[in-house]
Amino acid sequence: MLLLISIFKWVLYSTALASILSLIILLFKLLLKNKLGVRWHYAIWLIIVIRLLIPYGLQSSLSLFNLIEFNGKQVTKVTYTQNLEVNKIVNTNKTNVDATKGVIKSILPSNTYNADQSPLYLQLLSSIWLLVVIIIGVYTIVMTMKLKAKFKNGHVCNNEEVMLLLLQCKDKLNIKSSIKVINTNEIKTPCIYGFIKPKLLLPIGFENYVDKTELEFIILHELAHVKRQDIIVSCITGVLQIIHWFNPIIWYSFYRMSNDKELACDALALSHVKCENYINYGKTIIKLLENYKKTPQVYGMSYIINNKSQIKRRITMISLFKKNSYKWSIIPIVTLTLLGGIMLTNAKNRPVLASNKNSQSINSNKTLSEQDKKSSIAQYDIKGKHFNGTMLIIPKDKKIVVGLNKDISKVTKTTSQIAKESNAIVAINAGGFTQDVSGKTMSPSGLIMHDGKVIFNDIADNNIKGDIVAFTNKGTLLVGKYSLNELNKLNTTQAVSFGPALIVNGNPTITKGDGCWGIAPRTVIGQKKDGSVILLTIDGRSVKSLGATLRDVQNILLQYNAVYASNLDGGSSSTMYYNGKVINNPCDISGERKVVSTFMVLP
Repeated sequence: MLLLISIFKWVLYSTALASILSLIILLFKLLLKNKLGVRWHYAIWLIIVIRLLIPYGLQSSLSLFNLIEFNGKQVTKVTYTQNLEVNKIVNTNKTNVDATKGVIKSILPSNTYNADQSPLYLQLLSSIWLLVVIIIGVYTIVMTMKLKAKFKNGHVCNNEEVMLLLLQCKDKLNIKSSIKVINTNEIKTPCIYGFIKPKLLLPIGFENYVDKTELEFIILHELAHVKRQDIIVSCITGVLQIIHWFNPIIWYSFYRMSNDKELACDALALSHVKCENYINYGKTIIKLLENYKKTPQVYGMSYIINNKSQIKRRITMISLFKKNSYKWSIIPIVTLTLLGGIMLTNAKNRPVLASNKNSQSINSNKTLSEQDKKSSIAQYDIKGKHFNGTMLIIPKDKKIVVGLNKDISKVTKTTSQIAKESNAIVAINAGGFTQDVSGKTMSPSGLIMHDGKVIFNDIADNNIKGDIVAFTNKGTLLVGKYSLNELNKLNTTQAVSFGPALIVNGNPTITKGDGCWGIAPRTVIGQKKDGSVILLTIDGRSVKSLGATLRDVQNILLQYNAVYASNLDGGSSSTMYYNGKVINNPCDISGERKVVSTFMVLP
């Protein structure tokens, strides 16, 4: 169910983006209706197709979506203060905490992710969506197979005049692929069928209904679909329509795209026809319309007439057609490039610092000492343009250790399970691991050190340097390239292999690009100059939070004054545990992924 919900959220996100673009394109086409060529009118719809196929585009400051917010969640700070004299704390939304020396009463906002529960309405909607997709998909496949079987009853055309015209038209359009002509009673209007081995379908006796010139026009039009790869695009849009069956804007956009496709094919055919025959081409369309009968349509077929309502528009275009109007000019190319840059890119993430105005702290009937205040763990909700995250700032007096599976050779525990076994207050996933071919067996990778002892090491030479995240016996965070011998000289007590380092001596390591690791869920660790440690997770792969780049998380930690920071294992492993709960939103199918190691804060 979690996988289904994740896919459904992805569909909702992509359909929202595409709907906005569709409305903008419709407005754009309306304003420039008479100033754009028919080829341009069709090409602009491809932006919607690409956007639906790849909603997670590159980030750009030029992106249209810099102006649009998809998530209205506000950035808040919640400070959790730990009283050293409290013996027992029970965390609920409204908690009474009994202590031996006082009672703490607080109301804490819940930010807990339950891997086994999703909102009932979301489960219901995603199930309905999938059911309808399956029904429409199965119906489409069955109808396509039935129609294909009927076409087999047709016979290959052996009319020499028709075959000669086909060869001449292929030569004009520079089409090299083999195309058969099939005569069948299953259609009433000429069409092209298939894109792997395209076939020109003609009604039986059709060559007796039209003259040689009219037949040439018809063949040119149908071959134009082959030349322009329209059948492939039609199949793709068909699949997208099934996936987005609930969105009338997408359906209407593809309807308009189909109409523009026929005009573009008319224009391509006319570009290979003598000027004095333009009127005759239009008359051929009208002649076919006079005997038009609705014929079965499936994805992968394209009729010369498939919509009577658009004939007037086609005839108008034909009457105004100019010989070189089908060719690309510099203005449409530049315009399409600019529109692609604006519409096919995602907004530039701008991480926002948490605000102290919405801070909320535990109230106690006992005044906290300065030492107690310094021992508090601060939690922040982090928000960028297209990602949400959670940050904890750990005071320097807290002990941070590496948490492990009891059997280090196997990965059998989640971050929260390892934390609970060690009675940890806080935990995040840490080092990476390798998987076998089946993907089921996972084992540690690199170096793992706990309390000064090497627990695991698959690096052959102790002088070989690798990406390391470690703490010394004085609580100093080490990030970057280190060998085991160097770590021992620095009195390292806790260490895992991972990287890359993001901040060294207060300076960012990524100054150009986004870090080259793409957009994904992230786990990051850093340290301030005062010794306090920053733990950060970024949610990802969901409609509310796509994920972040390495540069995004680097910039967040820079804003929080980190002087050292490193990336940890991310993706499905990204997990943050605090006070008995997972407080971020892991994206793994199972809810929380098993990991090889963690960084934990002990009481």
